[in-house]
Amino acid sequence: MKTRYLLFGMLAALVCACSSDDDNSTAGYTVETVSQAPAWQVDYSGNESRPDWQEPNTGDYENWSIMLVQLEDALKPYVSGDDLMALFIGGQLRGLTSPATSQGTGSENDKGSFVLKAYGNEADQNVVSVTLSYYCSQLKQTFSRTVQMRYDMGKVYGLDEDLIPQFTLGAAKYPVVKQLTVTPADLSIDGVTFGSGDMLAAFVGSECRGVYTLDANLLDTPVTMTVFGRQEGEAYTLKYYNAATQRVYTLSKTF
Repeated sequence: MKTRYLLFGMLAALVCACSSDDDNSTAGYTVETVSQAPAWQVDYSGNESRPDWQEPNTGDYENWSIMLVQLEDALKPYVSGDDLMALFIGGQLRGLTSPATSQGTGSENDKGSFVLKAYGNEADQNVVSVTLSYYCSQLKQTFSRTVQMRYDMGKVYGLDEDLIPQFTLGAAKYPVVKQLTVTPADLSIDGVTFGSGDMLAAFVGSECRGVYTLDANLLDTPVTMTVFGRQEGEAYTLKYYNAATQRVYTLSKTF
């Protein structure tokens, strides 16, 4: 009989121990201990075919300029020789790398730089609406960004200052882009303060829609993270990784 009671006592203690570490839903969150930082990342992959963009007829244009376009770090791991970078003005394709032309030594820092010769009939120093479109072959996704810029004949853009369009904000897969601001108070976790290496992630179901890693120089300011949506009105569940305790907190409330 003593063995039976001892077994039940051990089982009860085990259940209590699991609940204290894994389920704090009454406090507004659940928690789990992990052995390493989560590999949270936004999945930009799609199912688009490679665009049938055609080289512009250079004889139709009177002048040109050169652009050295660089990809942001989030897209560099997916660069391949089958990628395309195109420039459009007024819906007309004015420049194209086919396939993408990569510059540099091939190191990770050089990866994702594309030389683009853009043709035009615009008057010198005229302000035009320019759309840059990048097709990533590995992700099967097109990213586009439109900016207003001054057209300078014969100028080389991207040398004096970096030309790095935020293509991830123009992913066709995620037409809705929002900014989510979070403070420690929003987490409702007693005793938790932001620390260097901590991570915040927004999820819709099991799909990660935004990640932010805290910087040691910005721990005293609210965190503003970019979150991606497939449609308006989606509710985001927030996960918080605390590097000091190696715990992941999942909030019960949505944002």
